[in-house]
Amino acid sequence: MISAQKTNGSFVGPRALFDQSYIPPQILYRKNEENSLFSILKDSFKDGFCLNILYQGIQGIGKKVIVNKVIRDLSLLNPELLNLRKAYVDCRDKNLEEIIISLLSEIGIHQNMNFNFRSIINSSISDLWSIFKLTCKKADYQLLFVFNNIEHLQPEYFKKFLQYGKETNISLVSTGNHILKTSTLDILSEFDIKKKLNYFSYKELHEIIKQRIWLTFKHEVDKDLIEFITDLIFEHHVPVPGKGIEILRDLYPFLSKQVELSHLEIFELLQNQFESLQITDEFSMLSYISESELLTVIFLDNLSNYFLKKSNYYVTIDELKELYHVSCESIDFEKNEEEFKHLITTMRNIGIINASKKSLINDFRYFNENILNYSFYFMVINPQNLKHVVDAIFNKH
Repeated sequence: MISAQKTNGSFVGPRALFDQSYIPPQILYRKNEENSLFSILKDSFKDGFCLNILYQGIQGIGKKVIVNKVIRDLSLLNPELLNLRKAYVDCRDKNLEEIIISLLSEIGIHQNMNFNFRSIINSSISDLWSIFKLTCKKADYQLLFVFNNIEHLQPEYFKKFLQYGKETNISLVSTGNHILKTSTLDILSEFDIKKKLNYFSYKELHEIIKQRIWLTFKHEVDKDLIEFITDLIFEHHVPVPGKGIEILRDLYPFLSKQVELSHLEIFELLQNQFESLQITDEFSMLSYISESELLTVIFLDNLSNYFLKKSNYYVTIDELKELYHVSCESIDFEKNEEEFKHLITTMRNIGIINASKKSLINDFRYFNENILNYSFYFMVINPQNLKHVVDAIFNKH
């Protein structure tokens, strides 16, 4: 799985995985979004006008890292903006009082103000709001508000911050889940600029995960493992880098010590990452397979044994064909290519195996009925669970 030392000038270490505010040296496949936000904010600060900007996208798609990198680069690359300070708040699991106090704390740090939070923590909303406005007014630097996860804040409260920013010429950059609450949709018209981040392709997501591995570990990590993680994300989640980083955090204790993990052990570690891997409907699968032809049951037995005995993450189409031939020979069944295609397509449709998106197929939105076009397949379910189901069927007879 893991090979020798590599030469890596960009090595960061575990911070590249575990630091929630870490910004990679390059944000892959988001250059247009990064350049656009940089240019818009730079012009707004230079010309003295404020903006309300919203970045939308599902959690883990990379909204926060784009915003943080742009704001950092604005200060580093533009001397006239050295007086810019960011006041950041995450709206998740916070009420309005906690959000105002979080902002006061950040503004106070930049302004060297020592708030007596014991005296204001029980203040009314109106008093907290007055303190907040007074603090912003006294700030001797240019403020930028950054609100993350705005779907967790009541729209009427968030509108107050948007309106206050307009009144005081303070720009506000926000991030929100792509699927916003119905009530939150009412405030979309308040934003000057709205940008939705699209999902990544297999190749793009694979490169992003590989980049984060490259930044975290000094040694090489098996390329098949990286591809397998990417395939599982596409199969069980949505294609976003955040899920890949979560998985790598779970694997870090093993990868950092260069511990060899089998395909089965990887599945067991990933069960906490994907709900569909945690709860396998073995009863439904048992019912389906038990009603299948004997050839199908024998093929599944051979398939589960293949993954349990080998350390491979993938099985090639040629190896699948060989497993089919062995299964046919064991019961004197005549080999038939169309029957083989139908068998693999059925296994894919019921969620036992799937074609890897690393195969050279142009469009993976629709599964091509000719399974011979796909070079690699992987197990969608834990092969140990499949083995249990097959053994239960054999024990019945």
